[in-house]
Amino acid sequence: MATSKSPAASLPKRNPWVVTVDIVVAVFLGLLSLSFGLYAVTAASQYPTLIAACGAGDIDGLVCNPNWVSTWSIVIVGLAVFGFALTSGMVLVNIIRKRPVWFWPLIGIAVIIVSFYAGTALVSLAIPTAGGAQ
Repeated sequence: MATSKSPAASLPKRNPWVVTVDIVVAVFLGLLSLSFGLYAVTAASQYPTLIAACGAGDIDGLVCNPNWVSTWSIVIVGLAVFGFALTSGMVLVNIIRKRPVWFWPLIGIAVIIVSFYAGTALVSLAIPTAGGAQ
């Protein structure tokens, strides 16, 4: 009768010190990811107030368009939450699977930073210039 080995049985044993350092680094980077995510959420929630100086009137393209700003603010918040969820979820999954976890928070941080700056660049298209014609 043939017996099958489980994939976990064929994996080499990991050094307990390496596992401990891996988890500590992942937790530290996860907290860093949380702080970047909170910053992105806080900043993006303030973007709709930037067009308050436009007042009422016709919307000419993207300048002073509240729908554009609100949409991208929601997208930035969603991607910041996704970046942190990616970080925490994959760290927990890989701890259970006994695999290295330190790089998942870096991926989450990259998602948060790139989406924040890209979203902010898109929001800035609707912000009237200071002192310019409105």
